[in-house]
Amino acid sequence: MLKLMNWKSLFVLLLILHLLPVWIFTYFPSQDGPSHIYNALTLKEYHKHENYTMRDVWKLNITIFPNWLSHLMLAAFLYVFPPIVAEKVLLTLAVGLVPISFFYFLDGVHKRGFVFAWLGFIFSYNYLLFMGFYNFALSTSLFFFCFGYWWRHKDDIRVKHLVVIYVLALLTYLSHIASYGLLLLGMSLAAGCLWGGAAIAGAWSIRRDGVAQTAAQFWAGLKPLIRFGLYMIPVYFVLTDYYLKSLRDHQHGSHRGMEWIKDYFLGVKSIVYFTDWHIGVHHVLLAILGIAILVSLVYRMVRKQWICRSDVFLVITVVFTVMFIRAPWGFGPGGWINDRIHFYILLMLAPWFVVNMWKWLRHGFAVALVVICLIHLGRTTYEIARINPEIAELVSGARLIEPHTTYTVRAKDWRKSDSFGKLKYVSPFVHSTALYGVYADDACHLVNYEANFDYFPINRLHHSAYGGREDYVVVWALPPEENIDDIRRDFDLIHETKNLKLFRRKRTESSDLHIWSETEDGRKIIRFDMQPPEGQTADGYHAVHRDLRYDRGRFGWKTQSPHSHHGGNAELPPDYRDSVWDRHDAAFKLDLPNGRYRVTNLFCSAEDKGHQVNLLANGKRMIKKLIVPPGNETVQHTYEIDVTEGHLTQVIYRPNERLPEAGMHNHWVWNGFTVEQIIQ
Repeated sequence: MLKLMNWKSLFVLLLILHLLPVWIFTYFPSQDGPSHIYNALTLKEYHKHENYTMRDVWKLNITIFPNWLSHLMLAAFLYVFPPIVAEKVLLTLAVGLVPISFFYFLDGVHKRGFVFAWLGFIFSYNYLLFMGFYNFALSTSLFFFCFGYWWRHKDDIRVKHLVVIYVLALLTYLSHIASYGLLLLGMSLAAGCLWGGAAIAGAWSIRRDGVAQTAAQFWAGLKPLIRFGLYMIPVYFVLTDYYLKSLRDHQHGSHRGMEWIKDYFLGVKSIVYFTDWHIGVHHVLLAILGIAILVSLVYRMVRKQWICRSDVFLVITVVFTVMFIRAPWGFGPGGWINDRIHFYILLMLAPWFVVNMWKWLRHGFAVALVVICLIHLGRTTYEIARINPEIAELVSGARLIEPHTTYTVRAKDWRKSDSFGKLKYVSPFVHSTALYGVYADDACHLVNYEANFDYFPINRLHHSAYGGREDYVVVWALPPEENIDDIRRDFDLIHETKNLKLFRRKRTESSDLHIWSETEDGRKIIRFDMQPPEGQTADGYHAVHRDLRYDRGRFGWKTQSPHSHHGGNAELPPDYRDSVWDRHDAAFKLDLPNGRYRVTNLFCSAEDKGHQVNLLANGKRMIKKLIVPPGNETVQHTYEIDVTEGHLTQVIYRPNERLPEAGMHNHWVWNGFTVEQIIQ
């Protein structure tokens, strides 16, 4: 018991040490991680109509596909924690669950066979984690939990066991398709070797008793395998469906070549990230595992243990290795296929090693793996510590981004590092600019790579319309000779460090009062008539067409919506006659001096169905479920507002329901509005 407690104490100590780098440094230097934070925040905030820029640039892709789990978890964590802390909570699970699940997996194969379980710690920080592939990182622990649970109960599967297996398999699928496919392949190979091999051996042992008895024995031995195949049909179906869709959409893959395969395998590069420093340690790791292979073979030969149940893991390792060599690196939009397969090869070999070997050998292997684990962790911590200040410099201007704005990025070389000269495999800077969209409300990161792919929950909507209209440009690590005159012409430099320049689009700080009229008592007033291009503008009103874009210091649409307009009944008053309408939210911005204003909005359907209208003014709800009746009945709504930031932005939107109520249109309508100064 004391020895077991010592193993547990060492495990807990190593687990704490491996989680420290996640928490003691501000930023985790992953490549895609900041994009996941940004898109999870977008997923969380998208339903708020005050985020009109976000809702105009992006759209939700709410379908079931792999790559969902980390986004859902991050979005849930964001309700409790700030964005950077939410990522740390997710990383705690991604890093910590790898050794825990691997211990669970090995313990299911060899009770208390912890000799090689320390490999889980070595692989907890890996190349794909630092690439920011958080879904795959989560899927690895789910892989070992599911495989380990099935292995424990495979000989007596009951309904409660199937429920757990299906849930774990589904979570693996929702994390990453590669781990899901490898999980099903590994379990199927294990089942085929165990029960198929047993059926063949049983039939062979009575082959002289006649064909009928041999066949009966063979089919009797196959029953567990048939049972396995039947209860695996649902999970096979999911994989088959995904595979057939992939073949339909993509016919060819891309290969890296045998030289790359050899270099990757011998360097164990699935746990190499920023530099090649780790590779020397990995050669020692391969040597130790090579010795373990020889020891296991000798031990079994001495004891004449020619076939063991654990041999299925050698078969799985061989198959995974062949797949690693033969598989394409990329297929369609998906990539890093070899890298993902390689992650499992050495870990799946561990259950095959003999664990009840001589005591001094057991202790020797355990000590060697723990030492490598600590060296690996120490170098990883050093690299995180050196890169952290550089990420902090890159995002140092994030707090200067204003709400409801967009930004883009310009850089020459994302792998340049002041600490390491040039990062070789992972570039933690390339997507760290996504954090600029995290620190400001409704700030849209126009270089959001995830929005280009249908296997992420955030996709593009009117993204292309903002090209050339971005409010900010983040410039990173450009060489002095790089020409940025085009940026300086249209933007002002508002923040600068050694490697960073943050530019904001030039602006007019004051509103244009020449466009305003005056009331009889001398107060400012401005009127807007929304209409088609050929519409008749009411006297004293400014014409507002659907394509009138916001002009700083004046007014206009901040969104691409509205897309439609309507010419009304000529018998109606001119300010109610025409309208614009849309299903998407629309934001109209007017720059004006600070003060108190009375705003009167005008609505008229002029159609056979009514409308429900909701409206926000500077983020505050001013109109809630206002009904605009069908026909030519006019509706007027007035509210008062204090303007403190030099603008009035009204956001009009329809209900969130997919289907409108009976007798109602599923779009809003807006005829115009008046803004009258009350107190200056």
